[in-house]
Amino acid sequence: MIEANNLTALDLQKFYAELEKIPSPRAPLNGQEAILLFEFMEDTGCRITETIHIKKQDINFRTRILTVTNPKVESTCELCSKWKYRDLETRVRVLVSSDPNCKRCHGKGKWKEPQKTTITPRLIDKVRQYCEPMRDDEILFPVHRTTLWKWGKKAGLMAELKLFQVKKQQEIEGVFLHLFRALCSKRMVRDAKDDPFRDQLVAQKLRHSFATVTDRYTKIDINYLWSWEEKTYQLLG
Repeated sequence: MIEANNLTALDLQKFYAELEKIPSPRAPLNGQEAILLFEFMEDTGCRITETIHIKKQDINFRTRILTVTNPKVESTCELCSKWKYRDLETRVRVLVSSDPNCKRCHGKGKWKEPQKTTITPRLIDKVRQYCEPMRDDEILFPVHRTTLWKWGKKAGLMAELKLFQVKKQQEIEGVFLHLFRALCSKRMVRDAKDDPFRDQLVAQKLRHSFATVTDRYTKIDINYLWSWEEKTYQLLG
């Protein structure tokens, strides 16, 4: 068994080779499209639920900016909602009121505010070619996340990838979809080893919030991420 983050480039090639064989003729994606979906997750750092909601219109092919319209985190709706602290000890905020006719949150008081990340020069041309025949409002990968879990697990077994990862409350064996987000982070840590803002680059790419005061004051924006990827991955060919 190997720890999941130690997956090598050769291991990944074996995985993709087996993944291509799995989709049936009736599947929503063929083998090459399935490979592109997993490559998309590794390249963008998107979660699986975020990835399967991406539409052609969410990608600016000129700038490589990707708008994630279905992020994991919900934001407070500043248009209509009012909140208060439940108590001063826990400082947990509770919803006081909201507008059920609000087009943003529909009365929930929270909404999934779109976030920005990038597609690297490594993959943008392949994604552009794939999207050419699509309508602007068409979903790139019309497949259910459960199907992808099954495909990933099966391809990992066929490729004989004996992976494991220990989480707080569980142990995971085999390929799991969050692995590709982790691989994105690992790649960036490796390729940005000489960049003074390496950790902030990874946080920007994966759309993580900043936890410390130091992080908050050294926060970089998506323009820095874009420039770094343009320089790094154009040079790598």
